[in-house]
Amino acid sequence: VQTVFAPRLCIECDACVDICPMDCISFTQDGEEKELRTRLQAPALNLTQDLYVQSGLKTGRVMVKDEDVCLHCGLCAERCPTGAWDMQKFLLDLTHAGPGCRNHPQKKAA
Repeated sequence: VQTVFAPRLCIECDACVDICPMDCISFTQDGEEKELRTRLQAPALNLTQDLYVQSGLKTGRVMVKDEDVCLHCGLCAERCPTGAWDMQKFLLDLTHAGPGCRNHPQKKAA
């Protein structure tokens, strides 16, 4: 399950910020990533994990979500009065088997 944010629907009421059990959602002024990480509700310390940053809010601020700590519980989507947050399912299908495990005939070495 992945959270998807639609800034055109957001009224910046902070309901999602208040309900988040991990404090991973923040509304703040935009800036360089290094400095932005320090201004979040809970500072994003894992530098290897990307932040979900969405601009286009009416006040000029950005919504920032630290994906490293998000539980994808859906409380933000349930609490949002305008439907700016949505929880969407997706399927990631990866092949982990090598050529010898696939369902096609293999050429034999001469």
